[in-house]
Amino acid sequence: MAEPRSDWIHVTRFSFPCLLGLLEWEQRELQTLEVELHLGLNLDGAAGGDLGKSVNYASSIDQVQFVAQQGRWLLLESMSTAMARLLLAPPLPCEARAQVTEVIVRLSKPEVFKGRAVPSVEIHRNSSWGRAATISKHSAEMNILQETSETGAYRIHLHAGQTWVVPPGMAIQIIAGSVSAGTVTLAPGASVARASSTMLTASSGGAALLGVSQPPLNRAG
Repeated sequence: MAEPRSDWIHVTRFSFPCLLGLLEWEQRELQTLEVELHLGLNLDGAAGGDLGKSVNYASSIDQVQFVAQQGRWLLLESMSTAMARLLLAPPLPCEARAQVTEVIVRLSKPEVFKGRAVPSVEIHRNSSWGRAATISKHSAEMNILQETSETGAYRIHLHAGQTWVVPPGMAIQIIAGSVSAGTVTLAPGASVARASSTMLTASSGGAALLGVSQPPLNRAG
């Protein structure tokens, strides 16, 4: 039997400012983070024009940027791991996308050494590694993408009609489905600011959320 193969979606030349690093100035001054994403999956199903058989890379880069900018990451290693698990996560019923089977995440900090050198981290992972631990916290089912002493990143599944209060210290981005916050409906790509304690109610199809918390939930109590 032939070995399974992967086609690839490549996202390069992607950069944005964020707080990142161990040095004291890195924790108070924005610096540029350069990102490359390489998503391995079978694209035969998408060849006929169905995006649901592929991955919306515009959404992927929005989510990756949210993880970076809403966290307090000291190491590229921690941030890249959170991103890899997010991209490898199995689609929930409310998500119309294909399963990514392999991912390469490459992160670089071009400014930290002021032109002397450019440090970067590259990780290459597959879907079996990407199975994240699941916790039930604050009445929601959550997959832990990565937790450090300062930050936690989570993928959250709300079932149809489920009501959930965003924990203090967590910022939220809607991945799929929709939620209502009072009289406002939040569609994919919308976000909820940290420390808002907003009550969200999932639509009839459920919702998938991305949460980034300072501190991580398992340390916040």
